[in-house]
Amino acid sequence: MLTVIVLLIVAFVFALCCVAAVIAVVGVASNWPGRLFSYLIWMIVVASAGTIILSERVLRIEQQGFVVTSEGEMGGTILAKLLLAAVIGVSVALCAAWVFTSSKKRAQNDRFKRRKLYSPNDIVIAFMVFYVAFSILPLVFGDSHYFHVSLIYPFFVFLALFLWVRMSSSDPIIVVKQCLAVMVVGSLVAAVVAPSLAIQPGYTSLIPGFTARLWGLAGHANSMGSVACALLLLEAAEPSAKAWVKGCILAVAALALILSQSKTSIVAAFIGLCIILGWRLLSNVGAKARISHTNQSHALSILIVAFSAFLAIGGVWLMFSDTSLLTSLEHQLEGRAVGHLETGSGRTYIWDRAIQGGMESPLFGQGLDFWHLENRLRWGLTGAVNAHNLFLQVFSVSGFIGLAALLVFLYFFLRYSIRAAKVTRGGSIAMFTVFLIRSMAEVAITPNSILGGESLAIMAYFIYAIDRGAKGFQETRAEPTWRNGFVKTAGIR
Repeated sequence: MLTVIVLLIVAFVFALCCVAAVIAVVGVASNWPGRLFSYLIWMIVVASAGTIILSERVLRIEQQGFVVTSEGEMGGTILAKLLLAAVIGVSVALCAAWVFTSSKKRAQNDRFKRRKLYSPNDIVIAFMVFYVAFSILPLVFGDSHYFHVSLIYPFFVFLALFLWVRMSSSDPIIVVKQCLAVMVVGSLVAAVVAPSLAIQPGYTSLIPGFTARLWGLAGHANSMGSVACALLLLEAAEPSAKAWVKGCILAVAALALILSQSKTSIVAAFIGLCIILGWRLLSNVGAKARISHTNQSHALSILIVAFSAFLAIGGVWLMFSDTSLLTSLEHQLEGRAVGHLETGSGRTYIWDRAIQGGMESPLFGQGLDFWHLENRLRWGLTGAVNAHNLFLQVFSVSGFIGLAALLVFLYFFLRYSIRAAKVTRGGSIAMFTVFLIRSMAEVAITPNSILGGESLAIMAYFIYAIDRGAKGFQETRAEPTWRNGFVKTAGIR
């Protein structure tokens, strides 16, 4: 009886605290609306890093293989849950504050309207519709009516971020880049201070003898790779004002990316950097041509494009041809890792299972428990926590409805990226390309998780395109069009 009374008192006090917190957040939203986006995304960073640290995760190799264990005490687990609860509570309160804020005040603080740009309502609505199609509809109409709180709360977190980013008084890209930098630097520090927490031993790498893999303060090494990749590209696209800061950010991002040994992120980052560099070379060539009124630069433009095409074709040829060069390269690499590449580290088997699962329930999918451990044990794919492909993941979980919603969102994402291409000098196109490359071999969007680092990379991709690619009041159509093509996009007339 006493226990019940104590629990009731605790619940009552907690409810009062929640009400007070909502009132406080609404008050902050009324007085300092320009800071709320920064506060929320920094809360996510603290919660992501804090959850990993409090878990006291141990990465080790045992006889049965690679093992991840959590040795945190109950107090640490409760604190981690409180961090997540704080993020959720603030997000819900911010969504409520948005409703209670007058439209006049929202218009006064809207960073898009101040720049004479339309608010990005279309892409935000498309993303939230995709979230509902991916998480909520399979719960109701799918084969498995699996429910978990993670199906619901990320909706409010993403919505709060997308709503309040338009109120941000500071450049949201700088805020996101700072958050990514803290995650990367913190992960490298953790690798030195607490290697059992941040370093995976015994990894089969392509480089013989290089068996360590950086997990850092992220939920997985691939998540660490995506965070480092996003930071590297953002700094390359929009470098810091001070040269030494730029050099340090590029160095730590590249180091973390290499140590994560995420092959997809490394390849995607290399291609993204090539796009940024090539775009700016072409833009500079075009600018010089307009100034000198000569056609000499066109030859250089053709050479740059031809050289890029040669690299791409040469890479494909080496991948699919049995040449002596490739054989020699294989002899220098770790044989087991080369063998894994033949099936995409086993991804082809996982993709087959994802397609089969999606076709068994093609309209609304199998539900989010399709990739749970009991199913993976039955398939013999114990390590396949997801489909390792965004489109197949969405198809297997939410069917054609979810896949269609994803494609609609990607359409808007592409439009914003194209519209921002001239302003970002190819940076937005590079980010979109990297996102697509990662989507081919990883689940680049994890809507049901806001911690672990992956959500920061997601927000970096989307917010960059949204903030830089919003349509202006004077625009009658988005540029570039298919008629004027790549040459006009690159700034060459």
